Amino acid sequence: MKNPMRNFFQRVLWDKSLDRKTVVVKILSRGFQGGIEEFTGESVTGVTRDGLLVVIGGVAKFIPFHRIIEIKCGGKVIFSKKESIYSFDV
Repeated sequence: MKNPMRNFFQRVLWDKSLDRKTVVVKILSRGFQGGIEEFTGESVTGVTRDGLLVVIGGVAKFIPFHRIIEIKCGGKVIFSKKESIYSFDV
């Protein structure tokens, strides 16, 4: 079974027609004040079966897909756990 979120982040990495700066990702982060951390598609360095490899503030991290709570692309929400939005058609 294909994972639409994984496929979207593969596009973020490799599709030159998609501006990585316009992709904004919010995640649950235990170590961050307020519990929510945000980064852009420019921080993504790799995609695995279960999550993302990112560099945030000079620190490499692994972000499991289940910790992602919202994704915006070009200002439009394409994924939101809270609002049950699951549309990766960009």
